[in-house]
Amino acid sequence: MYELANILANRSWLRCNWPFPYIVARNVFKANFYNALTEQLQEILARGLSDTPDGQRFSRNIPNYDSYGMAFSQTMPDPLGLFLSPSWRDMISGLFGIDPTPYVFAGSHHHAVGSETGFIHNDCNPVWFPRTSGDNIKTPNYELCSYKTGVGPLPESEKAQVVRGAVVLFFLLNDGWRSGDGGETGLYASARSRVSEPDACWPPINNSLVAYECTPNSFHTFLTNTRLPRTSIIMWVHRTMEAAVKKFGEANLERWKT
Repeated sequence: MYELANILANRSWLRCNWPFPYIVARNVFKANFYNALTEQLQEILARGLSDTPDGQRFSRNIPNYDSYGMAFSQTMPDPLGLFLSPSWRDMISGLFGIDPTPYVFAGSHHHAVGSETGFIHNDCNPVWFPRTSGDNIKTPNYELCSYKTGVGPLPESEKAQVVRGAVVLFFLLNDGWRSGDGGETGLYASARSRVSEPDACWPPINNSLVAYECTPNSFHTFLTNTRLPRTSIIMWVHRTMEAAVKKFGEANLERWKT
């Protein structure tokens, strides 16, 4: 397991406040670690893209989202396994004052050239995991317990409902990106904003990241990429349902649309 002090190249991350609080950073990892990340993810991409769900390849597994995705399992080896480590979980949680839970989702998204702009949303969603004790990281298990609905054969007493607490998007394999190519993460002051007119946006520059707390007002989306594919690693930490209800009110949590 990696020590963050040995792989992080830049700890001068910038905190921004408009249209909602978020953090950005460039040159996040030292060159040798960043290169190892790209090599491992490139090997996965080399397996090809699947238009049906496939746990071993990037596949069309995200309804109503024009992207190929792949979730990381608890057995994901390093260096990608860093994004499922307690140390990374604790750092991201600490940026936003979230009490860590063992429940973590990490994976990767790949947008082919010309992928459609997404819809404005806030990620402040209740989700489900198989229940665990202690501090060992637990990832979703879709066969036992649906991440979005909790439906599955696992007994109710063995399921945990938590709420997305914060998200980090880390960009890699976007060589040659330049302004005008699209693929940015758009940030919005309102769900009623014009999706083509973000209040702020962060470009998919290699070895950079954008992170923010998932709140009822953390409105964002993917913006279409016109010249190059766009690849990112995405990771959510989760807070307890009790903490989310106390902070936002249960009515303000974003339930999945089915």
